[in-house]
Formats: sequence, structure tokens, C-alpha cells
Amino acid sequence: MKKRFLLIAALAAILVSCGTIQPVKPTAVEKCDIENVGTRKFLEEVDYATDTAYTVSFALQYMQEYGANDKPLPVRIAWTGDAARLIISTAASFKGAAEQPVSGSPAEIFNLIPGVNYFYKVLDRNGKAIKTGCVRPVGPLRWINGIAENVRDLGGWQADGGHIAYGKIYRGARLSSRMPQSGKDIFLKDLGIALDLDLRGIKESEAHVGPVIDGADYLKFPVEKNLGRGTGNTQELYQQAIRAILGYLSEGKPVYFHCAGGADRTGSLAFLIEALVGVSESDLSKDYELTTFAKTNKRLRNFRATEKETHILYELITYLRKFGDPETMSINELTYNWATTRHADNVDPLSPEEIELLRKYLIVKD
Repeated sequence: MKKRFLLIAALAAILVSCGTIQPVKPTAVEKCDIENVGTRKFLEEVDYATDTAYTVSFALQYMQEYGANDKPLPVRIAWTGDAARLIISTAASFKGAAEQPVSGSPAEIFNLIPGVNYFYKVLDRNGKAIKTGCVRPVGPLRWINGIAENVRDLGGWQADGGHIAYGKIYRGARLSSRMPQSGKDIFLKDLGIALDLDLRGIKESEAHVGPVIDGADYLKFPVEKNLGRGTGNTQELYQQAIRAILGYLSEGKPVYFHCAGGADRTGSLAFLIEALVGVSESDLSKDYELTTFAKTNKRLRNFRATEKETHILYELITYLRKFGDPETMSINELTYNWATTRHADNVDPLSPEEIELLRKYLIVKD
């Protein structure tokens, strides 16, 4: 019988393996790829650096040819014998270890943080270790399984002086009021998310005016459109959303933000945050396009709802290019100028100090 677990490394305890392996010393580390093949190829092979007109997209090609999707590969542990418990820890000494009951081999585990070593023991009913090991999941992208569609960690992207830390900010689609308890447990207990930040507009939220998950804070910033084609107070709402996220990060509390499908408005906010911490323009495009791999919302760099419309992502770029000289300034510098510009009398722009704190909280040195 196969037992499926949905745990994460943020709890500092997990059992992992890449399949059937022989018992190994706890100091031996086996790498385990948790990226589906198509997504990995897309991330490693695609480069949009020279396409500043945003007319090229390779996302569908990788989706169709390699089956790229929004599902991570599980890590598995298989054993022989009658196992009763799993002892799991991020410490080789098993200090602070947690226990997880088992009901059969193999076990499949999702939502692991890439680059972290996990030590485990599989114990029989007499407490004897029938298997031990250590594994390091490798990504670099961390899709999240079991909450909603199109959910992923912003961690892993290369930024100024390092990469964005895992386990800080999550993006995705709306949370269902019919979410099973297992999904709520992942959200609250495994991922430890403290804030549900909702970007949906007023009309979309008439049937959903409060939080889905008891135990998480709920904030609403009703953005009607993505940044490039937004109306009304769109610009200051994005600034306020970033400031709210910064407040939670300052307390070490993870955040989940979303709109309806996790595509345009969610993609715009992710773009702004990532640009402010130094993610390259090519990688900003790739993160935006990864929503396509969820199959329900195709958001390509050259996506148009109609032939008369310009590209949605290009509209965002075109808007940001108004905040400086696009011939001499990077998209990161232009986004910085946007963030520090006052867009409304009643909303202060982000300060240089706040942006520096955002980088401090999000960037891990390589």
C-alpha cells in the first residue's frame, strides 16, 4: 500500500529518498530531482534576453514536447520489512527529530525545499532501523502540491548577490472554499503561511468576502487589471501589497498572494517583487510564463486575448519603461523608479529603505 505524505522542509523534519536504495550512512547524501522534465528543460534552455519586443515564447513548445506541467516530482522512500515509524530530521544527529507514522512502502513526499539535506530512519515495530539515509532535493523550481492550481514558491530565482530564498513568498490561484482539510494543513502547518493576500477585484469577490483558511490573516487589494492595463488606483494598490508583504517578511511570516487564476495580476506583483530584488528580465518572463504549465491559464510572453490587443506582459514592460530611459536602464532600475514614485496623494511610495529591506529578507547569498 502506498502512503502519500505532504510535508515540507520548513518544519525542519522530513523523510526523503529518490526511490529504492540500500541503507547508507547518514553522512552520505543522495541528490533527488523534484523537477518534472519539461519544466526543467524550459528553465535551463530558454533565454529571452535578446527579445525586448516580447514577440517570442517557447512555453507551449516545452509543454507540448516535454509535458511540462505544474506538478513536482515526488520523492520516494521504499523499504523491505514491516515499518512502523519514520524518524526525520535536518540534523545528522537527529536532534529535534519528528516522527511520522507509515502504513506501507513506498512513501511519496511533496513540497520539499531544494538544497536542504534531510536525514531519516525507517524503524520497525521493535524500534530497529531497517533503513537510514540522507537526501538533498534539487529543483530549482518549487511547485507546491495540494493547495490549489498553479502554486509555486518564488524561491530559487537568481537575484542581486544570490538567489531568492525558498519558503518566504508563494504565488498561485484562488483558494477554494471547498479546500479539503489536508490542503489547509499544508497551507498553515507545513508551509506556515500567515497571510492570504487577495488581488481579485470587487465583482469577483462578491461571493468571497473573507478568508478561506481560519488561522491565516486575510488582506484584500482589489486590483481590477494587471499593472500595464490597470485603471483607477492600480499602481498604489501594488505598492501597498508589496509593503504589506514586507511587513510579514519582517516578522518571519510567509505570505501567499493570488488573484483568480494566478496569471496576470498575480504575475504582475511577482514581476515587481522579483525585479526589485534583481531577477533578470529573461527570468522575469519565464516566471510569468510558468502559469501556462498549469494548463488552465496560458500566459505567454506574446499572449493576446484578441488580435487588436497588445501583449499583456509587454504592456507591463511598456508601462515600466515610462519611469526612465529604457535604452540605458535595466528593467530592475525602471521598476525601482516605479516603486519609489508617488501614484496617489494618500499612499506613500515605497522608500529606498523599504526596498533594501525587501532584498535583505528575500535574498540568500550564493
